[in-house]
Amino acid sequence: MSVTITGARRQTGTGVAGRLNDEWDRLRADGQPDAVARWAAAEPALAGCRHLADVEAAVTTAVTTAAGGADAVLIALLRLAHAGDALAGRTVLQLMLGKAIRIAAGHAGRDSREALEHAAVAALWTVIATYPTERRPAKVAANLAMDTLGVVSRELAHRRSETPAEPDVLASVAGTGAGDSENTGLTELLAWAVDAGAVSVADARLLFDIYAPAPGVEGGAAAAGRAGISWAAARQRASRAVRRIAVAVRADEAQHDALPAA
Repeated sequence: MSVTITGARRQTGTGVAGRLNDEWDRLRADGQPDAVARWAAAEPALAGCRHLADVEAAVTTAVTTAAGGADAVLIALLRLAHAGDALAGRTVLQLMLGKAIRIAAGHAGRDSREALEHAAVAALWTVIATYPTERRPAKVAANLAMDTLGVVSRELAHRRSETPAEPDVLASVAGTGAGDSENTGLTELLAWAVDAGAVSVADARLLFDIYAPAPGVEGGAAAAGRAGISWAAARQRASRAVRRIAVAVRADEAQHDALPAA
């Protein structure tokens, strides 16, 4: 497996990949010579590196020429990261970022692109922090990618196992019947939930659009489409929002019950 950063670096400015690439461009422009000098002194695989660009080249050139040195460089960076060097870990993240974004793209439809990319990058960070350098010193890039894929897949499987919210659940929290034509109770509940910090404005809008769309407008899956996410992802997001609202309502009721009678 080759390590490539070019796929990720085409994205700049927006999204998690774009923000990380913009940050990396600033780090790379500075070169971080002091940090790289420390790495070169501590790790033979990084000897001769003076700037971050040299570290990138040490990995990509080793892969391109099949010189076998990429594993040694990645293991060196991982050891430094495990010893507390955040920049070393960030370097590994950047070298593997393109693969993480492709892993996210491979799960398209299960959530928004932004959410999937966040999940993939968070998984990659976890894998970097826990990679067993002594036990798995070979095929490091492939191992990092496969471990990241495993973490993302397990996370998405966990999300799919959540029980989705049904309209009558939300209606019961609002204190109305599931078949009520009037949505006043739901509107007031969602407005209260936003003010209470139980849900975001975006989540409140999604809930209302799913379960109580405007006359002549389809709810359900059509609402998910308007929000730019899959129906499965919308149901999971709605389920979590409804649970937060229910908890907030119970807490509010308990607080009022605890107040002394006037």
